Amino acid sequence: MCPSLLLHNHLLSSSHLVVKGSIRNVSHDSENHMSQVDVSVQKVYRQKNRIFQQDEASGEWQGPVRTLLQCKVKKGGGVFLFTGNEHFGEAWLGCAPRFKDFLFVYRAARERAANPCEFQLD
Repeated sequence: MCPSLLLHNHLLSSSHLVVKGSIRNVSHDSENHMSQVDVSVQKVYRQKNRIFQQDEASGEWQGPVRTLLQCKVKKGGGVFLFTGNEHFGEAWLGCAPRFKDFLFVYRAARERAANPCEFQLD
């Protein structure tokens, strides 16, 4: 879901939302050419507004992000770093690499002092 993990380092600094989590469900709206990804959140690093909220009953953090249908997002296992921006009160997905893959690239770039910004991911 990311053209380049190196590009994702830049997106980390400029995104409205940065969230570590997994995909709970995906629903597709072919009429409007979009998909909604329901995210189960492990950690909210940044959010401009309260897109991701804690469920009162379960205590679990969760929230929806939208993406274009052509991205072909599907439900599956794994932990991802979701980044994106808000448009008219809705979160839109920019990238979502696997968290372990992103950490590898981010840490390597940090060792070379090549990250555009420092970000506390641990």
